[in-house]
Parts: sequence; C-alpha cells; structure tokens
Amino acid sequence: MTPKDNKSTRTVLATLVLLAAVLGGLWLFGRDHGGQTAYRQAVHTAQLVQQMDDALNAAAQAEKQAVMAETDEDSRRFAGNARSATNTVGALLAELKQLPQQSPQQTELLSRFEAAFAEYLKADQDVLGLAVQNTNIKALALSFGKAALVLGELEQALRPLQNGASDSQARQALRVLSEALRIQALHAPHIMEKTDQRMDALEQRMAASDKAAREALAALGKQQAGVKALAIYEQYWAFTGEIVGLSRQNTNVRSLALSLERKTKVLESCAQTLRDLEKNAREDMASKATR
Repeated sequence: MTPKDNKSTRTVLATLVLLAAVLGGLWLFGRDHGGQTAYRQAVHTAQLVQQMDDALNAAAQAEKQAVMAETDEDSRRFAGNARSATNTVGALLAELKQLPQQSPQQTELLSRFEAAFAEYLKADQDVLGLAVQNTNIKALALSFGKAALVLGELEQALRPLQNGASDSQARQALRVLSEALRIQALHAPHIMEKTDQRMDALEQRMAASDKAAREALAALGKQQAGVKALAIYEQYWAFTGEIVGLSRQNTNVRSLALSLERKTKVLESCAQTLRDLEKNAREDMASKATR
C-alpha cells in the first residue's frame, strides 16, 4: 500500500471515529435531555396534585362555613368561596390531564379522581343550594324574636283578666296563656326535626293547643280585654304559621345532614385518590432521578 493510500485510509478512519463520537454525543445528550424532561414533568405533576388537594380542602372548609353561617350574607359569601375553590380544582385537573407521557397507572388514577370529583360537585351543589336559604335559622329567629315579643304582649293583655276578674275568667285567661306557651315550646323541636312524620305530630300538638286557646278566648266574651287578647293571639298564631312553613323547608337541617353524610364520603374518595396520585408522582420522580 502506497503512502498515499495509507493517508487516505487514516483519513477515512478518523472521519468514522469523529462521526461515531458525534452520534454518540447526540445520543447521550438526547437521553439525558429526555430524562430531565421526564423528571420535570413528574415534579410538575406532584405540584399540581398538591395544589388540587389544597384547593379541595379549602372548598370543603368553606362549604362547612356556609352550612353553619347564621346570616344569608355569610352563607352566600362562604358558598361563593367554596365554588371558587372547586373551580380551581377543576382547572388544575384539566391541566394535569393535558400533560404528555402519562403512565397507565396515572391515567387510571386520574379517571378515578374525575369520577369522584363529579360526585363531589353534585353533592356540593345540593348542600350549598340548601345552605344559602337558611330557613331553619330564619324560623328560630322568628320564634325567639317577633313571636316571643307578641307572646309577651298577650301575657300583658291577659293580666287584668287574671288579677281583677272572676275566678272563671281568670281560669280562662290562664288557659289561653298556658296553651300559647305550649305552642311556643314546640317551635324549637319542630325547627330542629328532620323527619316529616315527627313534624306532623308536633303540628298536631300545636293545633290542639290552638283549639284550646281559642275556646278559652271565646269563653272570655266580648269585653275589651278579651277582644284585645284575641287580636294579639291571632298575630301570634300567624307567626307560628310562618315558623312552621320555614321549618318545613328544613334547608339548614338537610344541608347539614348532606354535608356530614353524603359529602363526607365523596370528599374522602377524592382525597384518597389525590394521595394515590401524589404517591405515584413521587415514585416517578425518584425513578427518573436515578436514571
């Protein structure tokens, strides 16, 4: 082989070695770059899951505050906070679903969370829709407020009949007041009752006391004190009707029951799936970091 041929051979070999080095470097760079990308995605996934968990907890807390709030304004404000937090969860879920290169396990966990979160939203809508109406709280306020004040007026109107009238009138006046007080004592149990059957029974007892009170008022005759007492009693009975109507809607009692029972179950299902997702993401991070 001539010197020229040897030089040509060495040139070809050097070119091949250089080409192999370049290709190897490109392969190593691509491999490392791909590993870094996968690791960053695993970190991002873990961050999104943590943010979802935080937002879900915030939604649950705001929902409890809406249920327990004592005014319509507070109920609406806390309900708005709860809905805002659940919207955040939904937005984070959509972002998480858009990430590429999801493992089969992660895909299955996302589907499980999406189903559980859909149930959570349904329960949330029911609970918050009831909570902001506050009918039980309004009924209590009416019973211990205006109705109690009118009951005091009735007692004042009956006092002359109890103190300066005949024994028969005094007995009838006392009977009117006793039956009205029985009705008042039944307001709170009715307001707090969950079942229609029990509310029916309480209303029957109210009706029996109303009948007895009216009979006693009728026995007082047409004298001025009796007529005044009847007018006041009619006002008191009208308030009782409003209280019963509000109580029958039972929005606070029903929302609390839903929150403690149905909502708690779906919330735990969502939270458990998020824990599984976070565990999966952190295991993925550890796997990518060691490659």
